[in-house]
Amino acid sequence: MSAPSASDAITIRLGVPAEGSVVSQLSSALAALGSAVTALDVVSCDSDRLDIDVTLSAASTSHADEIVGELHGIEGVTIGVDNVLADTLPVSSP
Repeated sequence: MSAPSASDAITIRLGVPAEGSVVSQLSSALAALGSAVTALDVVSCDSDRLDIDVTLSAASTSHADEIVGELHGIEGVTIGVDNVLADTLPVSSP
């Protein structure tokens, strides 16, 4: 597999359980999929859920699609917020 590239960077909004180690678990899972996490921003939280924008670099567009597909399969993780499914958003170039 090619190395992750900034040209294939995506930002994904994830809803995750509000548990003590969820951010490190999420980072580890994304790294295991071969992505390079470049930013993790908690955009909202309450007692049981966190909404996190994760920006990562993938090796290609198909690799980014594979990562999103794998995220769909992680129990307790939703893609999008308030039950609205959000596709991956390309990161703007300066």
